[in-house]
Amino acid sequence: MANKQGPCKDCSETIDVAPEKIEAMLQLLIQSRHIELVDEETWHSRLAACKGCTGYIHGGTCKYCGCLVQIRTKIKDRACPYPLFPKW
Repeated sequence: MANKQGPCKDCSETIDVAPEKIEAMLQLLIQSRHIELVDEETWHSRLAACKGCTGYIHGGTCKYCGCLVQIRTKIKDRACPYPLFPKW
């Protein structure tokens, strides 16, 4: 039987998730888990730290936790998963 599944994220060069999908995922988290988001300034600061990190891979994924960086950086109670020296 042929495998109909596409390549895993480790096999692809980029993970391109449309902004609308990111927003939909955030709204789902807010509604289902009652998460809180950080303010825009904090989000931009976190995102910049992630984009400058060696763990930022495939155009938007963290190699240390596998998350979509655009989502993790917006969630208030999340921290940077960088080993030993979290960046935010």
